[in-house]
Amino acid sequence: MIELPEEFDSIFRYIVVVSQRAEQIINGAKPRTESRFKKPTLKARDDVDGGEVTWRILTQEELDAHRQAMVEQFRAEMDAAGERDSKEQIPDVLPTSAVRKAVVPDDADRDDELMRLQRLLGMTRSAADVEAADGDADAGAADTDDADTDTKKK
Repeated sequence: MIELPEEFDSIFRYIVVVSQRAEQIINGAKPRTESRFKKPTLKARDDVDGGEVTWRILTQEELDAHRQAMVEQFRAEMDAAGERDSKEQIPDVLPTSAVRKAVVPDDADRDDELMRLQRLLGMTRSAADVEAADGDADAGAADTDDADTDTKKK
């Protein structure tokens, strides 16, 4: 069982911090502690367990600012590469603190979508296919009966 350092409130947060530190090590960062391990994930665990990695939970405003900076960087890269049409707009990142009402499709739309997916996956058959399959099954049963009677006659 993993012994959590006292500054972590949950195993999940600990795993996230260790995995992000491992990603830094994989991308070329130097481990901050001496480790007997070769794998970057275990080196990262040693760094976190040794208290050499500082972390904090970002506020909503910091997250929104970070996302907006990423959009601006993407815009600059697209403009520099000349890949973006000047008329085409790249939408700004909306703040995640604003809650939007989810659009829920009505039952008829949901049923139509389900039927379309079932047809696409070959999970449904038309009425003609069902009758044809039933007719084939009856004919097959009749063929077996004839074969049984033929063997009994011999």
